[in-house]
Amino acid sequence: MKKLIIVCEERLKTYGTFLSQLISLKDDKGDSVIGIKDGSTAAQVWTEKEYASNAAQISSEQYILFIGNSSLIKEKRNFMQEKFSRYGMKYGWLGEQGVMFVESVVPADEYDDFIAFATEYQPEIKALEEKNNVLKLPYIIGDVIETASIEIDEAIEKADVKKKPFAPPRFLRDAAREIQKKSVKVLNTAAKNINKASMDLNTAVNSKKIEDQEYSCLTLLFYMQGLSDFLGFSEETL
Repeated sequence: MKKLIIVCEERLKTYGTFLSQLISLKDDKGDSVIGIKDGSTAAQVWTEKEYASNAAQISSEQYILFIGNSSLIKEKRNFMQEKFSRYGMKYGWLGEQGVMFVESVVPADEYDDFIAFATEYQPEIKALEEKNNVLKLPYIIGDVIETASIEIDEAIEKADVKKKPFAPPRFLRDAAREIQKKSVKVLNTAAKNINKASMDLNTAVNSKKIEDQEYSCLTLLFYMQGLSDFLGFSEETL
């Protein structure tokens, strides 16, 4: 039995656990091997901190897969041979050390193609088909509007209106125009801030969700297509 250590960024430990669970599945059908042969590999999931604590005792013959984009993992993958690259998802290896990571989030104009590709490999993961939950997010504008109101009040206070008991009508008209200009300017700025805040919020949340989908897809794809080669099982059958 081969032993695999899966080292993950803390935030990506879910996918190391997912891969470990896939490895432990009894999913072969007769003579047909799905992923790797049932019972052929034992996997452990470590965080980078656990890896750092044990690195000195790890044999050079030990299989290790790194998942993520941390500085440690980027250093590890410098000389690894890329075996798969599509829709921002990548994996590769050199010798007994491999890496699996999402380099970039799928852009909006490629998202439908990515979903079609992903569902070929993980039709049971329904989250990948819930496109509307990824691409739609209500705008949150309350804080921005409140800030705009404060800015309008400040603009009025700063307007050049002197407290005179008998101000001439022209002075009042000029002051009113000045206040109106400042108010319109502040409202326009507020509207731009609302749009930007909404776009930033949508982009940040969507990017995280789409990256999660990519890691889910990549984990299953690596299990189905890459793990056997990485662990050397394909060479053993030649």
